[in-house]
Amino acid sequence: MAGTGQLRDVLTEERLIDALRGCSSTEELMTLEQRLADEPDAPALFDWICNMLVSRRLSRGLAARLLSQLHRGG
Repeated sequence: MAGTGQLRDVLTEERLIDALRGCSSTEELMTLEQRLADEPDAPALFDWICNMLVSRRLSRGLAARLLSQLHRGG
């Protein structure tokens, strides 16, 4: 059974994935990136996307679109 910290991490990751899927523009993605940057314990959005891609929590297509937007928008 997952510990409380692990469960919170999964719920947070699920919420982030939902938020990433809902980003329809670069501006929305940049707003999300800024919101995460304001959280002291949150990793950078770029790192989080890369980690979820490696762990196969995000599709390659979605990750490619998001990383491209971050690269061009930043």
